Amino acid sequence: MFDSIAPGYDRLNALFSLGRDRAWRRRAAHEAGLQPGNAALDLCTGTGALALELWRHVQPGGQVIGIDLSAPMLARAPTRPGLEFLAGDATAIPYPDHSFDAVTIGFGLRNLADRAAGLSEMHRVLRPGGRLVILEFSPPADGLPAAGYSFYLGRVMPAVAGLVNRSYGDAYRYLSESIRAFPSPTALAAELRGSGFRDVRIAPLTFGIATIHTATTE
Repeated sequence: MFDSIAPGYDRLNALFSLGRDRAWRRRAAHEAGLQPGNAALDLCTGTGALALELWRHVQPGGQVIGIDLSAPMLARAPTRPGLEFLAGDATAIPYPDHSFDAVTIGFGLRNLADRAAGLSEMHRVLRPGGRLVILEFSPPADGLPAAGYSFYLGRVMPAVAGLVNRSYGDAYRYLSESIRAFPSPTALAAELRGSGFRDVRIAPLTFGIATIHTATTE
């Protein structure tokens, strides 16, 4: 599915978020707390938009690795010295223990087949005191504003995307379903603590449409 939507992925994300997705990624990169010379890993990197933001924080002398299962997505990632992309699985990260100062995952955690395995791997590859940053859409809450958000997710986005390409419409229907099935911010925070992370913090973005979770290792 992600292979098929790669050509229009960034444009549609910018359209449906009214451009806020760029600000969300900048905030997530800032929350990673990186310094020049650090090493960072961006999982489910897609076209590398968040990885590029991280790269700006670790220069000069640092390195950012972006991993994704979709080769067509990775083919659209930027090229920079110290910025590398490779095909891989976030539930089986191909790096030794304690390899990175920060691990990020933007809009990808809800796509993992085994979220617990993914969180365990993220914890494993982080150095002591390293930071995890999760940027993810939040499921609609209760109340009238949430009903509008739910309608936008379930009806408007798939319909507009389907006008561009039928496969895009199917993908954004999946997006709506996966957001609804994803844990609430507080439930995800509990999962992070259960995976061994500490100092778990929750930061809602744009009226709670998206959320940044940050956590650290011992």
